[in-house]
Amino acid sequence: MLKNLTHVHRPSTIEEACALLAAPDCKNIALAGGTYLAESSDTTIQGLVDLSGLDLNFIRETSEGYAIGAMTPVQDIFKSKLLKGATGHLLKAAAGRIGSTLLRHSITAGGNLVSVFPWSDLPPALLALDAEVQIRKGIPKRTVPVATLLEKTPREFLDKSELVTEIHVPAYGATTGTSFTKFAKTANDYSLITVAIRITVLQGLIRDVRIALSGCTKKPVRRPEAEALLKGQTPTPERLANAAARAAQNLDLTNDFRASKEYRSEILPVLIRRGIEDALRQIAA
Repeated sequence: MLKNLTHVHRPSTIEEACALLAAPDCKNIALAGGTYLAESSDTTIQGLVDLSGLDLNFIRETSEGYAIGAMTPVQDIFKSKLLKGATGHLLKAAAGRIGSTLLRHSITAGGNLVSVFPWSDLPPALLALDAEVQIRKGIPKRTVPVATLLEKTPREFLDKSELVTEIHVPAYGATTGTSFTKFAKTANDYSLITVAIRITVLQGLIRDVRIALSGCTKKPVRRPEAEALLKGQTPTPERLANAAARAAQNLDLTNDFRASKEYRSEILPVLIRRGIEDALRQIAA
């Protein structure tokens, strides 16, 4: 409960929103879909900056792929007819596994990334796709990789007057396949393990690969050492199994009432291997 909330601001421009967030005399925070704040007990929050009046709800094609507005509901991503190919396959698979249909109409693309939890579904998919975010501080803006944003936490990375306004996702051709695996107790429950894969094969050799995990770790992570085992190699069953095993090593796995570290460590390499195999089948199809 936000016990000291006294103001709700409804800016009409990004510049106005950033100015409100920067206000020195009042702790204002951004309000997107609101699911993050629904159970917040932060008694220092005094004002909400409602972003619904800004033009940040869109999915557009660009010269390099797609731009997704930060206020776009994840249900719109899940149902998008514009998102196609390997990129569209992964984004829609991830978005479609976020909570229930009702929640997907509230949760926004930017909110799922900035208010990242261990079980957030969109961040590992964006990591696997080498996505970037556009960050605005009023008129000034900068673009950074999602991987950079997630090195600590987005809230630590962003200045208090900054907003993530767009997500830029590259498009990949027919030689690239993707897969998304969410292992959970029920369809709408938090993830025990999430695996996002992107793999490119040319002339029988793996040219590029991304393996991203969440759910089993405190934050979304990539596994570059496992990726290196596959680059330049033919995708044999033995190599896929070895890479999956490497990807599951040296992780600080979470331990909670849903599943123990030991349980997660047992099934993680299996899910990674299956995810890589599924992505390869997408290319073959």
